[in-house]
Amino acid sequence: MANSHDIQSWLNGDKLRSKALREQYPLIGLIVGLVFLYILTGYQSAKQQHHLTDTKKEMLDAKFRYMTISAELTNTTRQSQVIQVLHEQGSNLQENTKPPTKIRN
Repeated sequence: MANSHDIQSWLNGDKLRSKALREQYPLIGLIVGLVFLYILTGYQSAKQQHHLTDTKKEMLDAKFRYMTISAELTNTTRQSQVIQVLHEQGSNLQENTKPPTKIRN
């Protein structure tokens, strides 16, 4: 019967109003506050980790776009490619087959 009396005293709030427990309210408040901060910090770090992962994906996409554009530019500016485009456009320019010479004063 003593056990049911203890449960009932907790349920109706008699134990919460006892002097011994009232003296511990600041400690209980501190513990609750620290638990709240711990949970909040965990959520913020998870959010920051997701943001970091998204940023890494964006950087990787930008790197691959850069590499693709760089390869296309390299290909289109090659001498053989330029000559081919000129011939396709009907230009009568010819490739110089003589090596360059230095003009002296």
